[in-house]
Amino acid sequence: MDTIIRTLVRRSLEAVGAAQGVVTLLPRTESASASTLVRTVMETGEGTALRPDEALLAWMDGHRQPLRLTNAQTDPTFGQFDWDPSVRSVLCVPLVSHARFLGVLSLFNKHDEDGFTDDDVRLLTILGMQSAQVIDAAQVEEERDRILNLFGRHTAPSVVEELLRHEAEPPSRRAHVCVMFFDLRDFSAFAEQAEPEAVVDYLNTVFGLTTEAVTERGGIIHQLLGDGFMAVFGVPIAYPDYADRAVEAALDIVARIERECTSGRLRPTKVGIGLHAGEVVAGTVGSSQHKEYKITGDVVNVAARIEQFNKDFDSQLLVSETVWQQVKAKQHRADSLGAVPVRGRAEPLVLYCLA
Repeated sequence: MDTIIRTLVRRSLEAVGAAQGVVTLLPRTESASASTLVRTVMETGEGTALRPDEALLAWMDGHRQPLRLTNAQTDPTFGQFDWDPSVRSVLCVPLVSHARFLGVLSLFNKHDEDGFTDDDVRLLTILGMQSAQVIDAAQVEEERDRILNLFGRHTAPSVVEELLRHEAEPPSRRAHVCVMFFDLRDFSAFAEQAEPEAVVDYLNTVFGLTTEAVTERGGIIHQLLGDGFMAVFGVPIAYPDYADRAVEAALDIVARIERECTSGRLRPTKVGIGLHAGEVVAGTVGSSQHKEYKITGDVVNVAARIEQFNKDFDSQLLVSETVWQQVKAKQHRADSLGAVPVRGRAEPLVLYCLA
């Protein structure tokens, strides 16, 4: 992005002949903090680096037309703005793409003492119109990368596109979700005997099969856990049928693994999957340098413990009664295991075995 903006400023300075140029971009989201109010990239010659103040940005946003000042300090309308004493002539054009105000391209102090001309205004307007499209596309890609970094590279394209449409960093909020824990059975014994390269290839194959089953149904891989992962359905995009999606994904995972094993493309593999639903707090945590999307709540701990019960029941997919009650399309057989005591919880959990 900075390369694009610097190229725009440099071309503008060369074409028009001015001492300094600056592009100021507004945040794409209203939720952006004051510290990220503007993003500025400038090319400066000698003297103090110049930039437009917030009053000028607000005027440009409201009017969305070029502004040319021969003497900014004495202008009857704009002289009250917070200009640096070295500012003489000013030429600003709005950067607008698809009716969206992105920011302002500003040039300061035309080399010619008579100031900027009508031709300068036309030329800079054309440069601004062309460049706004490029800047807008670059901003979308930056936002896409931010979403992928926040939610994981396995995030479904449909989820990414939905978040891009919202154009906001998801705030922390309470949400009802279904949490999935996935684990490979007897992986440690295999990893001890196999070559490291074989272990990596095996994990890549398994994760390729399983994460696809999750993301195809709008779930996100929240965290990879060695030979397993935690996934969540219902955030950051809410779905009323999140429990159905989670169950369908889990059953698909079991079916995919079995097909690959039967075909001989995958070594004999058994999995353990646990599902539980409930309320969590979901949102971003961290600093401006590093943020992560976190899911917090007792439902996470319970889902992890349900997954571990697969070893006791020689099963591959266990769900809590809470999940099964929320499944609208009960197209699959579910055998009740009754009330099962759970370590650390006063009340037992009623579990169902689906595979």
